Amino acid sequence: MTAPYGTPKEIARQMTNDCIAMRLRQLNRIVTRLYDDALRPLGFTINQLNILATIVSRGPIPPGQLGQMLGMEKSTVSRTVDRMCKRGWIDVGPGKDKRSQSLKATSQGRQLLATAAPVWQELQVTVLDSTAENAGLLASLGIGNAPNADGNDDVAVADDFYSDEYAADFYA
Repeated sequence: MTAPYGTPKEIARQMTNDCIAMRLRQLNRIVTRLYDDALRPLGFTINQLNILATIVSRGPIPPGQLGQMLGMEKSTVSRTVDRMCKRGWIDVGPGKDKRSQSLKATSQGRQLLATAAPVWQELQVTVLDSTAENAGLLASLGIGNAPNADGNDDVAVADDFYSDEYAADFYA
C-alpha cells in the first residue's frame, strides 16, 4: 500500500526540489559567499558590515536590540562584536543603566563603512542583475531570469535540484 503522498523516495524528491525553506537557506549561503568574497580584501564579512551599518545608522544601540533588528542569536552578536571591537571598528560603552551596554561605531569603523560602500553597491547591482554570471544559480533556485542554452532570455529552471550542472557552483 502506497502512502497518500507517495513513496518515501518520491516524497524526499519533491521536498528537495520544492522546499522553499531549503531553497532560501541555500540562496542565503550563495549570496553570503558572494558578499564575503568581495569584502574579504577589506578585511571583513557581510555579517560584520551589516552590524557596522546598523550601528552607524541607528547611533548607539544596545547589543540585544542590534541582535533583534538583525535576527541574530545573542552568542553570534557577542562573538562578532568582540572581534569588531578588537579591530577598532566599534566601541562598547555604558548603556542607559548600570547593567546595560551600548555599541557605537568608531571613526575607523565609519571610514571602513565608507570604503566598503562602492564594493557593496557593485554587489547589489550584480546580485540583482539577471544577466550577471550568478543568474544561472538564481534561476536554479527559481529566482530571476537566466539565458537558456540557445541564448534566449526565457527563464531556465533546473528540472532537478541535484542537477550536476549547478553542483560545481554550490561546492566551489
